[in-house]
Amino acid sequence: MLYYARAMQESNPPAVRRRNKIYYGWVLVGVAVITGGFNTGVGTWALTVFAKPMTEELEWSRTAFFGALTLYTAVASFLSPIVGPWRDTKNGPRALMFFGAILIGVSLITLKWVDSLWEYYLFYGVLAAIGSLGIGEALTQAILPKWFVRRRGRALGFAVMGGGLGPLFAPLTLHTIMTAVGWRDTWLIMGIFVIAVLVPLSFLVRTRPEDMGLLPDGELTPPEEPSQLAAPARDPDERSLSRSEAIRSPAFWLIILAYALGGLGMRGFQVNWIPYLQDVGFRTGVGAFAIMVYGIFSVSVRPLWGLLGERFNVRLLIVVQSFLTASSVLLLIYVVGLPMLFAFMILFGVTMGGSFILRPLIVANYFGRNHLGAITGLMRPFNGFTGAIGPVFVAAVYDLHGSYYWSFVMVMIGFAVTGAVIMLAKPPRLRGS
Repeated sequence: MLYYARAMQESNPPAVRRRNKIYYGWVLVGVAVITGGFNTGVGTWALTVFAKPMTEELEWSRTAFFGALTLYTAVASFLSPIVGPWRDTKNGPRALMFFGAILIGVSLITLKWVDSLWEYYLFYGVLAAIGSLGIGEALTQAILPKWFVRRRGRALGFAVMGGGLGPLFAPLTLHTIMTAVGWRDTWLIMGIFVIAVLVPLSFLVRTRPEDMGLLPDGELTPPEEPSQLAAPARDPDERSLSRSEAIRSPAFWLIILAYALGGLGMRGFQVNWIPYLQDVGFRTGVGAFAIMVYGIFSVSVRPLWGLLGERFNVRLLIVVQSFLTASSVLLLIYVVGLPMLFAFMILFGVTMGGSFILRPLIVANYFGRNHLGAITGLMRPFNGFTGAIGPVFVAAVYDLHGSYYWSFVMVMIGFAVTGAVIMLAKPPRLRGS
């Protein structure tokens, strides 16, 4: 495929070469879709299915069980600043994905034989977390924005659809497998599948179009003058801030603060959905199906959010999305019957789907494409803090009060404050790298 791309570039006229330039970027979008599904399936949604059978058989509390997810998030966040600059190198992302996929697969396979909490924490909370640094968000946050500038919104919109494959397929699929073979062999099957799919895909990863003699987007025609409310026109040769320049801008810290405040509404909130729904009287299969509905709507709207991000101010879009997401949580807090449950899943899916595209989009638009690996790597420990404590916080409130009410209220407040803070984050000036 690489030989063909170079040959076509040398032999075809400029108009044809432009189409080829766009094409390989879309290959990477496809890779990001698949890896994103595995990343959220393994890193978030798998645990919501394993929670009840594992805690009952091994006699663990829910706080102890979801503590592995806290450790998973903390380890990945702690190592991200170290790994981040590698994502900006020519061969770093490909090597990270190759070894990461193997490490994740092996760690999941070993969970078949886990009997003690420390083993579970080691295999899932540490080893799988290290492996996750090479897949999923690495592509959408640090690689794809280098391949697309003017079409960045739509490219990321399709790419982050992969993250929605986790809730779309993981709970129901894993529940079906678990019913047939038990939770131990389900871990084994999942680990083998990760290796079989992600290792071959790692060979397709390329850091930037210039590494293949190509250019971003494949078109150099300047965009039309935007309206006052539209997103500013983006130059395919956009300049970038270095990591040291980025950390001196107020926008860098405001973005970190905003998403740290909303961190409880990510993993800690969502992984407790099935246990919560079981507690209020819904069967496990109903909960898994409801999450699949969430996944369908979350996935399907992401390209639309991406197109909106190209046409309108991304900062204002995040404000609207955050307040709508906060409002939707009320439906889950007071859920009564199937209609309200599915109303929540649909509304939360539509609004949360925007978060996954708008987050990487605002960072790439604000700081340029050359040093995104280093910049996003430095952001992750701060953003990962509340994501790390989220699973334990939500589960601990349940263990303490026998109810998820107050933790879900805090999640709702976190989403709302995210919108308020991001409104203050004005774009920095790009001064060249």
